[in-house]
Amino acid sequence: MPTPSPAQRQLRGLLFAEAVSMLGSRITFVALPWLVLTTTDSALLAGIAGFAEMLPYVLAGLLGGPIVDRVGPRPTAVAADTASILAVSGIPLLAMTEIIPYGTMLALIALAGALRGFGDTAKRALLPRAIAEAGLSTERGTAMYDGISRACTLIGLPVAGLLIAAIGPARVLLFDAASFAIGALLISVFVRVGSVDRPAADDQGYAEALRGGFRYVREDRLIVGIMSLLFATNLLDQAYATVFVPVWVRDGPHGPAALGVLGCAFGLGAVAGNILYTIVSPRLPRRLTFATCFLLGGPAQLFALALTDRLWVVLTVAALAGALMSTVNPILLAAAYDRIPASMHGRVMSLLIAVSWAGIPLGGVLGGWAADELGLRTGALLAGIGYVAVTFAPFLFSNWRALDEGRQVTARPRVAAGTAAR
Repeated sequence: MPTPSPAQRQLRGLLFAEAVSMLGSRITFVALPWLVLTTTDSALLAGIAGFAEMLPYVLAGLLGGPIVDRVGPRPTAVAADTASILAVSGIPLLAMTEIIPYGTMLALIALAGALRGFGDTAKRALLPRAIAEAGLSTERGTAMYDGISRACTLIGLPVAGLLIAAIGPARVLLFDAASFAIGALLISVFVRVGSVDRPAADDQGYAEALRGGFRYVREDRLIVGIMSLLFATNLLDQAYATVFVPVWVRDGPHGPAALGVLGCAFGLGAVAGNILYTIVSPRLPRRLTFATCFLLGGPAQLFALALTDRLWVVLTVAALAGALMSTVNPILLAAAYDRIPASMHGRVMSLLIAVSWAGIPLGGVLGGWAADELGLRTGALLAGIGYVAVTFAPFLFSNWRALDEGRQVTARPRVAAGTAAR
């Protein structure tokens, strides 16, 4: 087996750091709300804690982009992960004293969310640089990244349940703190990219740099299309995951175990699809692959819940949907990285993700209203029809042709921070 080059070791180090960090985050996703729930005995306060983590996460990602671009993604990622060790470990350490006020716990959760937002923004800016230096196509590199994310979800959620049962939710959070320490160490040792030759315009102030990111997004019709599509589909996916599936399980004969089985089926399909896509992605057209897989895979699970009570049918559809949807994120990431100048990766990618995620809080509310007022079957059916309607956009609108056009441009000219490509 040939010895990997320094650039290949660098990419492997970054991906392994991301794998460790994502695994810790998936464990915390389960352990944190359970910790708050068992500490306060209030579902409302547990929900507020989740909001307290996600709002700073999104805001830090949105507003921290210019800082990442100015300081550099590598030092920002290391600093954010290092600070996260203290913030995340402080939550269980104080909780184990049994005297922690809820407000103090909430403040630590918010701080941890903000630091995670800065760190994730920086690592998303590191990824395209490491992929390019390793000599991989953007599609293959982003497919590897997405595959790691899906595998961590598949592994992390059941592991979290086992750890919580074995040692309690407070101690489980220490695994997440340790994951930040490992991630910071790996990036410090293996990753050397992250400082780009910034044009003179990047010497402008923070506010002007932030406005430059907004201008770039506003004038790039493909980026606007991506944000709009993901806002709608994330909203509908959240309604499916947090409302429709639990109601379907509650009202059916399958029992609570079906909740985990459904997620596992989708995750297995996604991992298998990701492996296949990583192999064949350089030979597939981006726009047609993305549009077809999103149209078929996105609404499929909603229609399954609306039309059948048979668990094996819903599980089969979930696995197929996972395989189809495994192509979506790699294509969108590859297209965005190809289009956005390296000097603006931080602020533009953070804005894209913040807007795309803005539909998530609304999804659970609208899904709950639909299930209560219209019934599960009608609500899921209407959500599926809406999903089909929005995922037709890549077939219908010309701005989506840029998915393939950007692929043919291997080196776009750098754009000054205060300007936007047209």
